[in-house]
Amino acid sequence: MHAYDFTIVVPNSKGSLATLAEELGREKINIEGLCAVEQNGSVIVHLLTTDKAATSRAATKVGYKVTREAEVIVERIDNQPGMLGKVTRRLADAGINLTTVYLATDTRLVLGCENLSALEMAWKETAAVASR
Repeated sequence: MHAYDFTIVVPNSKGSLATLAEELGREKINIEGLCAVEQNGSVIVHLLTTDKAATSRAATKVGYKVTREAEVIVERIDNQPGMLGKVTRRLADAGINLTTVYLATDTRLVLGCENLSALEMAWKETAAVASR
């Protein structure tokens, strides 16, 4: 599945994430995955959705800065020890330099790199390992 990873800078204050999540809800945008980490007084949010334009509008509407939008692939993997190592080793051995990696809902792996078509081809070779 293709989706979009947004890097959004939000204030490090109570309710900041709620404000963004509420606006996404009002706009009927489903959050497929999310990671938020405090950094230098702000919070860096990685937000995964399938609606690029609407997500960008929603973040801007609540006054948050989108610093990056990237198309990524989202693939289901087995939830077991060592799986991330197996998958990322195979991708590295295929010459893929990942720029984005995190888990999304339903044990799905979010993967991004500078050459998405090469990543997709490498994933096809890796997919059998990811679902054992």
